Amino acid sequence: MGLFEAFKREKKKTVSPTTLATELRIKNILGIQNLDSMPAQAARAFQIASDPKAKTSDFVTVIESDEALSSRIIRVANSVYFQRGAPATEIEKAVAQIGLDELRGLLSATMLKSLLKSKTDARKQIWANAVGTAMVASSITKYAQGISSGQAFLCGLIHDVGKLIMLMRNQKLYQQVMVQAASGNDDFCTIEERLFEINHVEVGQWVAERWKFPPAAIEAIAGHHNSWPSSVGLLQRGSEPALLTKIADLLAHAAGLGHPSSYKGFQDRCKMSVERCRKELGISQDEMNNLLEQCRMEFDQLYSLYEEDV
Repeated sequence: MGLFEAFKREKKKTVSPTTLATELRIKNILGIQNLDSMPAQAARAFQIASDPKAKTSDFVTVIESDEALSSRIIRVANSVYFQRGAPATEIEKAVAQIGLDELRGLLSATMLKSLLKSKTDARKQIWANAVGTAMVASSITKYAQGISSGQAFLCGLIHDVGKLIMLMRNQKLYQQVMVQAASGNDDFCTIEERLFEINHVEVGQWVAERWKFPPAAIEAIAGHHNSWPSSVGLLQRGSEPALLTKIADLLAHAAGLGHPSSYKGFQDRCKMSVERCRKELGISQDEMNNLLEQCRMEFDQLYSLYEEDV
């Protein structure tokens, strides 16, 4: 049995595993000898966060086993967003104040950020889009079948993990990718392949496989830049994590979540796909406008909780 018990009844994989040739090419281009295994504590935290059946006691056990994580959750529980009455001084009360739905996202974000630390402006922008995409992905699960809000949040959060790895391995070159992407003339994969001869989808899938992320998350990473399906409505007919993540990513960009002012061209590029996103979700234009506005409000209100250093 794999790491994530919650996904054991998931549909069979539809993504071909990374080939040895691709792995060697990634390692050679990025100068990676060996990719470190995911620490057991982080793996357990991801498992709990993405398991819709996880109980409060499961979260308390994971959080209490890590001093830094415990301090972080206490701080969040006592923030202006969650504090109710007397300050929380114990993990169990902090978990109750935050609530399991919000805690799933915070736990996933905290663990991923601890694995991929960086202080650059480019990293901040990538991270902001990851959190924004995760928030949107979680919010649109009500229009989809077969994926919970916690699972969707994880898919959105890690969909661009390949960008973070590429940035960590070659900061100067990846900053050029970020600058060129701002105009919206080309998508990220095209620019990455021009400058790196690999793209973040390939890198992200390889990392997710080595870190034993659940099949849905790997599918989201590998397929969020795929072409639109030939027919509309797949989200309503079954579990489609890649399609859901693609929609969430485009809507997060179209809403400008975490974008600097220089990214207006890229934002406009993504706005051209909003109508197709609306059709895939099966909602009206008014509902789409309300969804985008709600996502902007949620991001503005809660992003600081996900950006705080561990």
